[in-house]
Amino acid sequence: MVSRSRRKWHSGLLLTSLFLFYMGIYAESTNPVKVMFTYDHLLKIAEEKIITETPNQAFSFLAKAREIQPEPDYRFYNLTGEAFWKLGNHFEAMSAFEKSVELNPGQFSLVLRIADFYESERKPDIALEFNERYLKIIPTDKNRILKSAILSRRIGNENNYQKYIQILESDKSFSSEEESLQTSLGRNIRLRKWKEAEELTLRYLPYFPRVEGLYETLILARRGKNSSLIEDAYIMACVTFKDETRYYVRFGVYLQENGRYLESLSMFRRAFYNALKFNSKSDWGEFLFLLRQSYANLDREVDTLAIDSLVLDIQNRNQLTDVQVINHLQTFRKNREYLMFGIFWFKNKNANQANIYRKLLDERDQENSETEFLFVIGPFAREKLEF
Repeated sequence: MVSRSRRKWHSGLLLTSLFLFYMGIYAESTNPVKVMFTYDHLLKIAEEKIITETPNQAFSFLAKAREIQPEPDYRFYNLTGEAFWKLGNHFEAMSAFEKSVELNPGQFSLVLRIADFYESERKPDIALEFNERYLKIIPTDKNRILKSAILSRRIGNENNYQKYIQILESDKSFSSEEESLQTSLGRNIRLRKWKEAEELTLRYLPYFPRVEGLYETLILARRGKNSSLIEDAYIMACVTFKDETRYYVRFGVYLQENGRYLESLSMFRRAFYNALKFNSKSDWGEFLFLLRQSYANLDREVDTLAIDSLVLDIQNRNQLTDVQVINHLQTFRKNREYLMFGIFWFKNKNANQANIYRKLLDERDQENSETEFLFVIGPFAREKLEF
């Protein structure tokens, strides 16, 4: 009886000892995440969470993956970027995508995604950087060569613009078809075949990057189909024909029609600048009226009155005296157009007086840079308008 009791006691003691022994081994074992999941498995789960519209949950699995592999590969950053993107945190997403392409530069579709995002966010310098990265991978993509040309001129890099345009124009594959192309485009516009006109234009634009008719067709086609890409067409035309006034006026009118008065003001200012700088034969009355209208829409009464006075000065410029210009500028010394007119008026007559107005213009621009987004809005984000 005693012997049986002792055997039961020994058995219980053995089981307890074994239990405690294995519990000790488990307690000293590695992180259970590392035992249960591999790095690739965790990335797969994170991807599934993103696909199933639960990106918040993806971050915990990505964090566990990073515990296993402290220096993660490009896939980790791709998934991090996609999770941020699904949550609407687009700049955080781009930061992750940029790390991904640093680790794996051959992801050309992702490089283009980054480039297009920054272009849409009015950051043409960064957009150009990633377009040029893409061209290092695929240097023959004519559409991206044209895009890089446009972006180069937008940030004031004229040499880069000319380089890319020369690359495009060196290809004479369709030079003999220009006339028939223009005929086909005109027919599509007359028949209101907007889609066909847009597609045909985009196909041949890289071969004729400075033929105005193609840009005109692209604008008409996209306006006809109410395309969300209409602004891109206007910007391309403004950049390509940057010394003209007409496309700035037309783009400004489009922006004004959509209640975007600050942006339309930017376009009309550029038209005014070009008219002064290049002694344009354009209809001064038209864009001066549009400038006045923009100020009126923004409830800027003093600027509206300034344009009224400036219209008279320009109409009577052959009889205008230096003293009259100085007096009018004293009255409207905060109006940008009058200051530019003052610089233009005195630049070849009185350098000191012109420099006074340059200084006042610079002070005025710095004072209003935030309220007017002066160097952000418009095709030329980095270019100051000066003589």
